[in-house]
Amino acid sequence: MLYNESCIEGSKKHLEDNSVDLLIADPPYNLRFGGTTQTKTKKPRFNIIENDMLSPVEYKRFCMQWIFQAYRVLKPGRHIYVCIDWRMYADMVIWLRNAGFIVKNCIVWDKQHMGLGWQYRYRHEFIIFAVKGDKRVRRISTRKQTDIWRITRIHGNKTIHPTEKPVELLKEMIVNSSEPGELMVDFFAGSGVAEEAAIMTSRSWMAFEIDFSWYDVSKKRIQNSLELKHKLT
Repeated sequence: MLYNESCIEGSKKHLEDNSVDLLIADPPYNLRFGGTTQTKTKKPRFNIIENDMLSPVEYKRFCMQWIFQAYRVLKPGRHIYVCIDWRMYADMVIWLRNAGFIVKNCIVWDKQHMGLGWQYRYRHEFIIFAVKGDKRVRRISTRKQTDIWRITRIHGNKTIHPTEKPVELLKEMIVNSSEPGELMVDFFAGSGVAEEAAIMTSRSWMAFEIDFSWYDVSKKRIQNSLELKHKLT
């Protein structure tokens, strides 16, 4: 189910305590994303995404609210993945720990291609891997995978969302940390990538997207994924 509302308010209404098997969050990085991907006319392709231009105090308050909701709804011992830029990594780790999460690792997503920049051009993003509590902790499904994930990013001209991730990246999280039929919740749906990955891997899912324009994009992507899944089964 996809809801056009904030994950903070939406999770209060639609999710009970200790009800989620896996939680994925790709929150705004508070770096004014949207204006970074430009056209040939030097104009941004997208508007700045919701909650990505807050003051430091406002951003911390916003993050603590959704993090506490994430902790509330996640089952004990289950996993949360938080995508984050290196500039906000240290703060996000502290906030997750303050809510009660145990941070287990920092996954480095190697995008395989350089991004924009001048002094050491960007080629990676961080994904914080954490668990709720220290009892009955679920193990990931493989012992062979390292904390470096080499998955090619989507070329800027082909993205439909300013922070869009490749489906393969989300599939890794979902397959490693859940079983078919279990519930994956996405707090920031964006263009619906996690939902596509959940559908293709036979997971139940719920997602929230506050911006109606992106909610509409996600809804169309989800419908296409459901139709494709139906054809393949």
